[in-house]
Amino acid sequence: MNAGAGSERERIIQVATRLFADLGFDGTTGGMIAEAAGVDTAALLQQTGGTLELYHEVMRRAHLIEREMLEDAVESMRLTVEGLRDFADTYLDFHLSNPHVARLWLHRWVGDAAGSADLESEYERPLTDLVGNALRPLASRGVDVDYMLWTLVWAMTGFVTYGVPNHGDKPTPWRGTTSLPHGHRDTLDAKEITRFRSHLHLLIDRVLQAPASDRLPSL
Repeated sequence: MNAGAGSERERIIQVATRLFADLGFDGTTGGMIAEAAGVDTAALLQQTGGTLELYHEVMRRAHLIEREMLEDAVESMRLTVEGLRDFADTYLDFHLSNPHVARLWLHRWVGDAAGSADLESEYERPLTDLVGNALRPLASRGVDVDYMLWTLVWAMTGFVTYGVPNHGDKPTPWRGTTSLPHGHRDTLDAKEITRFRSHLHLLIDRVLQAPASDRLPSL
């Protein structure tokens, strides 16, 4: 593949990532991707193999960058309450910087791309197991680590994708089909991010942190 073709393919993938994150696979056509990328449908087919193959490439890339982040975070995580907070911070910061990842998975949670159901077992489950296995020894007795982990995932996904349901005296813009200016709702200002980060820390302190003598050490 020459440099020009490689550049064109990469542009198509980047455009498809944005459209799949905004509209889902089922709401995005090959014609829409081609038009937004400035190519014809024949070029899109030649460069990517088609819309389904393009979707799989987008999901593969999203998985790889998330896996790299989680593997690094798990490897460096300190076995303390502060270590767990740092892990949550890393997770939140990643998704604030890469909001398309959460948006792609959110579409799948509501049935998008039903013909590609194997992506959950191939991508999502291994990452859940990776983090769950790291957190399990740190949790107090009686804590369901799987549900605690998913509580963090659900909360973060809702925060990054839909923002905060508080827009003063204006309706909260929950729905929309246009690309978001920063990949997430404009309600996510520095104040709200700090507030949400503190909430994640509180969840860890109240649930994952063991009570009394069974408590994790603090630094």
